[in-house]
Amino acid sequence: MRRVRMYRLTRVLVVIAAFGLILISKLGAAQAASGFEGKRIKILVGFPPAGGHDLESRLIARHLPKYLPVRSIIVQNMPGAGGMIMGAYLYNRAKPDGTSIGLFGGSHLQAGIIGEGVEYDTGKMPVIWGVSGVRIGIVREFLKADSAKALTKIDPSKIAVAGRSKTDSSCVMGSMAMTLLGIKNYKKVCAYAGTAVIRGAVERGEASFFDASDAHLVGGGAFVELYKKKMVIPIWQAGKLTEGGKIVRSSTVPKGVPTFLEAYQETHGKAPSGHLWDAFRTLYNSVHGTLNRVLVLPPGTPTDTVQLLRSAIARMAEDKAFVRDWEKIFGQSFADSHVSAKEAEQAKDEFSKPAPWQDELRKFLKSS
Repeated sequence: MRRVRMYRLTRVLVVIAAFGLILISKLGAAQAASGFEGKRIKILVGFPPAGGHDLESRLIARHLPKYLPVRSIIVQNMPGAGGMIMGAYLYNRAKPDGTSIGLFGGSHLQAGIIGEGVEYDTGKMPVIWGVSGVRIGIVREFLKADSAKALTKIDPSKIAVAGRSKTDSSCVMGSMAMTLLGIKNYKKVCAYAGTAVIRGAVERGEASFFDASDAHLVGGGAFVELYKKKMVIPIWQAGKLTEGGKIVRSSTVPKGVPTFLEAYQETHGKAPSGHLWDAFRTLYNSVHGTLNRVLVLPPGTPTDTVQLLRSAIARMAEDKAFVRDWEKIFGQSFADSHVSAKEAEQAKDEFSKPAPWQDELRKFLKSS
C-alpha cells in the first residue's frame, strides 16, 4: 500500500514539474514578446532597392507585424562592398535584442568562408528564415553564344562577367565557370551596387554574362523583361541535388536549359573533375542553392528572442496572403523554395566547417 502511495506521489510530482517547465517556457516567451511591444524592427539589406533581397525584405516587413507586437517593421538599405558593409554593421554594432535583422544571401556566407576583408562571422549569427534558389548563367544575345560550347569559341574579350564585388556569388561563380570551361582572357566587371544596377549594365551591353538566380527570370524578377525580349539567353543552370547527390535539372528554370555539368560534358566530352570542380559544385549546388537568402540576427541575441522570431516567421510562412504575394513577386512555388530556420541553420553550420574545397576556393580567388 505504501508503495502505491509513493508511486502516486511520484507521478503527481512529475506532472507538477512538467507543468512548471511549460509555465516557465511560456513565461520566457511572453517576456520576450513583451520586449517587442511598441518597438520598431529594422530589416537591413546590403543592396540598393528593387533587387530580390530588397523585395523580399519589404514583403516580410508588410506581413510579419501581424505576428509580432511591434509598432512597425521597416527596411533599411545599406549597399556597399557586395553587402559586406551591412553584414559588418549587423555583427559589430547592432543591438542583439531582435530589433535589427539582416537579410543575407549566399554571397555573405561565401565571403565568410573566403575571409578576406570580412568583418563578421556567419557561424555566430542565428538564422530565422531561409529560401532556396537555383543559379542560372545568362548571356547577352549579341555574343551569339546559345550554349557553353558556343561560348568557348567566341572572342573571350567580348565576355564581361558582372558582379557586385570580387567575392560576390555572381562574380565568383561566373569566373569559376569560365575557368572550368577553359575560357581565358575574359573581362570581369565586379563592382556594381546591386542586381538592379547590373541589370542596367547588361541591358546597355556593358556586361555580357551574369550568374543570376532562377527568380530573376520569372515573376517580377530583374531580368524578366530582357528575357522576354530575348536580349538575354540562359545557357546553363546549377540544377538541383537529389537525395543521392545527383545533379538534375530544376523545374524552376526554363525548359531545355542544361545543368552546368551537362554543359561541360557537351563542351569537353567528359565529366568535370578535380579540386576546382569540387569547390564549384559545393558552392553552386549546395551553398547558393540551399541558402539563397536568409534572415540572420546579431551574435549574442537571447535564445528566447531567437525562438520568438522564428515562431512568428514560421506562422507568417503559413499565411495564405503572404504566400500569394511572395509567389506573385517571385513567380515560383513558395512551398518548394521555403527553407525552415532549423534546416537553414544546419546547412549554414555545415558549410562553415573547414574543408578542402574552401582552401581551393581561396586559392582560386588569389590567382584570378
